Amino acid sequence: MPPPSQIAFRPFRFVHTADLHLGSRVMSLPGADQKISADLADATYGAWREIIDLCIREAVDFLLVAGDVYDSADKNIRAQLQFKEGLKRLGENGIAAYIVRGNHDPDDAWSRSIAMPENAFIFSSKEPEVVIHRDQEGRPLAAIAGMSFATAYIRDNLAEQFPQREEEWPYTIGLLHCSVGGARGHEPYAPCSIQDLRQCGYDYWALGHIHQPTVLDSGDPHIVYAGNPQGRDMGETGERGCRLVTVGADGAVEVEDVRTCGHLWKEIEIDVSGSEDLGILEEEIRRNLAMVSEEEGVSVVGRLILAGATTLHRELVAKGGIAALEDRLIEDPPAGRYPFYPERIVCRTVPVIDRDAALARDDILGEICRQSDLAISSEDGRSRLREEISSLYQSYAQVYTSGLDDEEFDAIIREAEGLLLSQLSEGGEE
Repeated sequence: MPPPSQIAFRPFRFVHTADLHLGSRVMSLPGADQKISADLADATYGAWREIIDLCIREAVDFLLVAGDVYDSADKNIRAQLQFKEGLKRLGENGIAAYIVRGNHDPDDAWSRSIAMPENAFIFSSKEPEVVIHRDQEGRPLAAIAGMSFATAYIRDNLAEQFPQREEEWPYTIGLLHCSVGGARGHEPYAPCSIQDLRQCGYDYWALGHIHQPTVLDSGDPHIVYAGNPQGRDMGETGERGCRLVTVGADGAVEVEDVRTCGHLWKEIEIDVSGSEDLGILEEEIRRNLAMVSEEEGVSVVGRLILAGATTLHRELVAKGGIAALEDRLIEDPPAGRYPFYPERIVCRTVPVIDRDAALARDDILGEICRQSDLAISSEDGRSRLREEISSLYQSYAQVYTSGLDDEEFDAIIREAEGLLLSQLSEGGEE
């Protein structure tokens, strides 16, 4: 096979998306009104419409969908119909779609009564297929090799089954739902390595399965996870969208991230050091949140982290200050062009106490500091306390979290220390 630099290309464009999860549950917000709840419930459909609008607006040659169109466990017929409607719009504008199925929407999960439009090509789950996409004059633009999941639990390395690029193929794309290198936090479905992908000799790998937008290789070949186009909870923060790819006549590739999310999930830390008045603190929080939404240019669902040393620490933690601020932000959201919705407020403030002086004391305050240091630094202490705290997570929070990581554990210990120091240094008054 000649090197890519010796292969003649025709310029073209395509959009790469994956992990639409149409109709999947978006985390609800405490106290949210009916409109907000409805907007969040339909957020994945809105992102799909944005992708279709982008394809039509940019007059791309084709769309690639790298699996997990919807969550088959939900048996969501609406999601399948919405997907079909988007593909139909593409067809009306002369745009093809090439689709592989993933672990959430394998072959055996799709309704046989919903036929996809003629412009949509769905790759086989029996073996990789190769399709040559041609322009309106019949000239070849791209070779697309893809393979779907037959069932939800594919543990085989599908990448090893993909054919080597042939000499006469034009710009060549691999389309696959897979786990490259055992990505953390995702089931290792269709596991493979970067080398498995490189050895095929393709120009671009359009991947799905990993929800965090990720570029594994930026050339020779491009290996790209598009990520999911709409975040659904605080585990999917930051920009979410798809990739608009332009291939030049010389084979040069430009990959552009395009936002498609109608709601952006974000963690926001606000330094409240020196704050002494709860009313003034609320005003400062509102200004910060309005500024964040304005900068992002889209609706923001945020988790607020209040940090810093403040005399308000005890009032925030022990006297209902955090709950009051949450209620106020829900009842009267921060003003601005773009809405801000609080997911929750986490208090990581500390009391205005000289911790070094407390640590040197030979009394209960010093012992609290020493025990919290030991809990963080000692493997035995960490193990014992993690077991106790993790049991609470499993009992009450397992629906919302995958577990307790090291950063969260350390934060819990320091928050507990701060609360005890604050209570005891002020006489424990209620």
